[in-house]
Parts: sequence; C-alpha cells; structure tokens
Amino acid sequence: MCRFTGLSFGMNDILIQMGVIYLAGITGLYKGVPVGIALNAHPVITAGFTALGSITTVFIIYFSGSSLRNWLFKKMGEERLEKNKKKFTHLMDRYGTIGLGLIVSGTLGPIPAALVGMAIVKDTKRLMIFLIIGIILWSAGLTAIAILGIDVIKKFLF
Repeated sequence: MCRFTGLSFGMNDILIQMGVIYLAGITGLYKGVPVGIALNAHPVITAGFTALGSITTVFIIYFSGSSLRNWLFKKMGEERLEKNKKKFTHLMDRYGTIGLGLIVSGTLGPIPAALVGMAIVKDTKRLMIFLIIGIILWSAGLTAIAILGIDVIKKFLF
C-alpha cells in the first residue's frame, strides 16, 4: 500500500507508471510531472523518472552529431530559437554557465536549453553537468509544488 495515496499497487502497475512517466519526461519536465500525478504515482517515482527522461533527451542531443541538432533547430523554428538565444545570451552574461544550466533547464525546458546552450557555451561538458543538476532540481521542485498544491486544494474543497 502506498503511504502517499493510500492505494495499493502491484509490481506491474508500478513498472507501467515508471515507463509512462519516463516516456513523458523525455518530452519535457512540464509533461512528465502531470502524467505522474495523473497516474497517482508516488512523488519520488514521478520526480525521478521525469528527470531521467529529460536527462536522456539532453544526452541524446549532446552525443548526437550536428545533423540531429540542425534538424531539431529547424523543427522547433528559427524564430523561437533566436528568441531563446537572446534570453540565453542575457542569462549567460549575467549568471554564467552555472546559472544557465540551473535556470534555463526548468524555465524554457531541457530540449531548448541543450540546443541553444551548446550553440552559445564553449565548455559544453560543464553546461551538461549543470543542465543535469538543474533538471533534477526542477523535477523535484515541480513535483513537490504540484503535490502540495493538490493537497491544499483537497483540504479546502473537501
């Protein structure tokens, strides 16, 4: 029995939750957390597998060649990425690689952060480290905020 939800889950149910949350996390933090909450998964599973999915995407972008990055640039739209590039440059000038990795991974999402960040930052290994840390922190924070928000709503409505 899950202490958080009060529901009992079998091992297969938990594995399905993990897989679905991971796949949603691949598309971004703001998709993985709501999916985990909708599946009534434990917050640790929600945060962990959302982060793992987003980290997987960032690693794919990092280790792929320039051809995949160029395709993603075209797919996301030049205008949108140029707009993000201006924000990135401003954040880079103000906070450096550490701030860029920690702030942008949650505000704009891990995929634009990895794409534009690798175009701007010279030390991409350091950017990757802080992107991963940022993804983990944002995933945990978004999950905590969502869970606490739902608890507050339940308390006042029921």
